[in-house]
Amino acid sequence: MPRTDEAEHWFNAVYSAVQEIPRGKVTSYGHIALLLGYPQRPRQVGICLKHLPSSPEEYFHSGNVPWQRVINSKGMISHRYLLSSLSLWGALGFMGYVCTVDGY
Repeated sequence: MPRTDEAEHWFNAVYSAVQEIPRGKVTSYGHIALLLGYPQRPRQVGICLKHLPSSPEEYFHSGNVPWQRVINSKGMISHRYLLSSLSLWGALGFMGYVCTVDGY
């Protein structure tokens, strides 16, 4: 189903904002929503990141939008799908972080 122009603008604004998060820093879904002028939309930020394309053929994709730098209200990175957990461990390991299993 194609996105409306408004939805496409929102997705692109979220992806652009996430690209501005400096290496080694994190922010929350709520903070991204606040920066975009919609503090009541943190869940929509999460939806955008859940649907971030993985194909490098797309303008915004998981290779150029550091989704792993956005955390939820519990201070954790939300799982997008099973392979995202593996991608996350790889991305964080590449950035020099040590990853451990916390019982999940």
